[in-house]
Amino acid sequence: MLFHGPSFSSGAIVGGAIVVLAAYAPELLEREITQSATADVQEDAKQPVVEFEFPKLLREFEVIADPSAYKIPQPALASTALPYTIQAASFRNGADAETLRADLLLNHLPAQIDTRLVSDKVWFRVTVGPFPRKVEADRAMTRLREMRLIPIWLNDHNR
Repeated sequence: MLFHGPSFSSGAIVGGAIVVLAAYAPELLEREITQSATADVQEDAKQPVVEFEFPKLLREFEVIADPSAYKIPQPALASTALPYTIQAASFRNGADAETLRADLLLNHLPAQIDTRLVSDKVWFRVTVGPFPRKVEADRAMTRLREMRLIPIWLNDHNR
């Protein structure tokens, strides 16, 4: 590369101007700001004073709120809603019913055995539940189907 004098000279002049501006510009701007601020203060002295009333109102008055608007509503008819119960299977042999009940309990499903007399014969019905919410009962129904059982609903909840 060759030395080019005019480019070097113009670069040095521009660089020097930037250094001078960086050094003295803040002081010049500060003087202008303080001069305009004092002029604004003099103009504000001529205008009427604005008084804010909100802090005074806030100190002197009491606001009474109604917290009932923020309460979580209780579900309607919660006490009369029927729980969801599922029949997992029905057996003539009590030992088979007890085996299935134990398997369901090991799979974290609340199971019990009900005995019923149907046409002078004893049946052992294995039920799962009761579940207070349908979503929980649906999950149990899915798990029973995964165990290759054919579950049926025992309560009619307009399905």
